[in-house]
Amino acid sequence: MTKRGYIRLFSYSIALVAVLAGFAIMNMNMATQYKAQLENNYQQSLNELSETMDSIETNLTKSVYSNSDKMLYEISSDLYSECNEAKDALSRLPVGQMNLSSTYKFISQAGDYSTYIAQKVASGKTISNEEHKNLNTLLNYANQLNDSINSMVSVCNNGGLITASNVKNENNISVNSLTNDMTTAENAFKDYPTLLYDGPFADAVLNREPEMIKNAEDYSREDARDAAAYAMGCSVDQVNFETEEDGNIPCYVFTYGQKTVGVTKSGGYVAYMIYGGKITKSTITEKNAVNIAKKYLKKLGFENMKETYYMTDNNICVINFAYTKDNVIYYSDLIKVGISMNDGKAVSVETEGYLTNHRERAAFKSAKKQTDLQKSISPYLNVLDVKSCIIPKDNGTEVMCYEFHCESPETNEEVLIYVNSKTGAEENILLLLYSDGGTLTK
Repeated sequence: MTKRGYIRLFSYSIALVAVLAGFAIMNMNMATQYKAQLENNYQQSLNELSETMDSIETNLTKSVYSNSDKMLYEISSDLYSECNEAKDALSRLPVGQMNLSSTYKFISQAGDYSTYIAQKVASGKTISNEEHKNLNTLLNYANQLNDSINSMVSVCNNGGLITASNVKNENNISVNSLTNDMTTAENAFKDYPTLLYDGPFADAVLNREPEMIKNAEDYSREDARDAAAYAMGCSVDQVNFETEEDGNIPCYVFTYGQKTVGVTKSGGYVAYMIYGGKITKSTITEKNAVNIAKKYLKKLGFENMKETYYMTDNNICVINFAYTKDNVIYYSDLIKVGISMNDGKAVSVETEGYLTNHRERAAFKSAKKQTDLQKSISPYLNVLDVKSCIIPKDNGTEVMCYEFHCESPETNEEVLIYVNSKTGAEENILLLLYSDGGTLTK
């Protein structure tokens, strides 16, 4: 090569390096701008959540002190709207990164309870002392939650970044979303009306050592990553490892887009999936959603699951499934699946009830005939349907029962009566309260 050729090659190389450096700088600037925009969006959503929680706390306080049915109805209606606004703001935050996943459940339950109170008042009934006590309990936990969110806002106002690995204070210490363990808060809900899509016995089935994972094989983080990718519907290389969780069901936590998945360290089961996005339209039916959810559970390895109840809210259909074998429903073994009504994709899963309770059990046996037990049902009720089931008790035991779905011809109220199949004793009675959001029991 001639001297001129070397000079030309050298010049081209310098030009190429300059062009590549320019592209690198441009990409770096774009990434910086994107991160800054993301941080601004996160902090705006956090401020909205803080403002809404202030309103929720104020209205809960008013509900505790109100002695007017009209005022209480108005307050409860406002509470429901505010809880939806809080969930909307929360959906735009990285809930896994900020330890806010239990906060979503708390706000949902507060909204559900305010709906129940509003409907009871609207029907001309009076709030009981126990229900007033429940409002007080809600208020106490709302205070804790509001303090923690305000603490996060303060950290961000002083330079803290949500887009960092965690929200840090000025001493570089992580700020938790709640000052107390949310498990304590969730246990406080055991006396509240329970959404049937959560399962009428959901609170009684989660306070035990998990049966499914106590002797299961340990999974590595990489094996768990495969399970997370399968659950989120993406390739393994798209899955990001987030953190590890301890507690009753230890998990590896992964993210992909706006989905967060927890995979158990023992057994490699999908414990939960939550979605941080917002679904704005609905194009499929609830029947479609139920069928999609059933296939999704089979894909994850959960067999013999039967849908019991479902509800649709914010364009997500949440279906409750219970393990069913030989036409016997096991209300302890619960799984919830949320399906997007827009594209039919699974956006949420909760398997804690199933992982905690599922095991081989003795076959269902009845010492008394179903027809004989049906005679023990109140003469003021008409029996609409009968099912064989296993229900959990507060002491951790389970009871074989017949579930009698009944209706009062006088009031048109519906009730579920659980009769012990061996003794004929009434084990539990649940009143059905229908609403636009779903079905409540009391």
